[in-house]
Parts: sequence; structure tokens; C-alpha cells
Amino acid sequence: MTRTFGDIEAKHNEFGGKEGIVVSEPDITEIKNGGEDIDFILIGSDGVFDKLTNESISEIIWSSIK
Repeated sequence: MTRTFGDIEAKHNEFGGKEGIVVSEPDITEIKNGGEDIDFILIGSDGVFDKLTNESISEIIWSSIK
């Protein structure tokens, strides 16, 4: 995640990078749950979501909680 702030080689074409690939702007989603209980919230970088499905992440978290 620190690359988004200072890795100019990854950000600009003239330095061998790809513009728009490494950005420091987060994706934010607001979800209204209608007063239902929330068991957990996962905050992670795209690396987590590139490798694991929502279902596998949920299984990992629940096994850790148990």
C-alpha cells in the first residue's frame, strides 16, 4: 500500500510504469444494514480480494473466531 504514495516508477509511463494501476484513492462502499447485527467487517487491500473469494475469506474469519 505504501507504493501508492511514493513509487513513481510504478505510476508513470516514462519511468516504466502504468498510469492508473497504482492509485492512492480508496474504493468506498456504504451499506445500510437496516438495523441488523453485523458479525464482522473486513478491511483489506486488493491483494486479499485478488486471491480469495468472499466465501473463503468468511470461512477463514469464522474459523479464527471459533
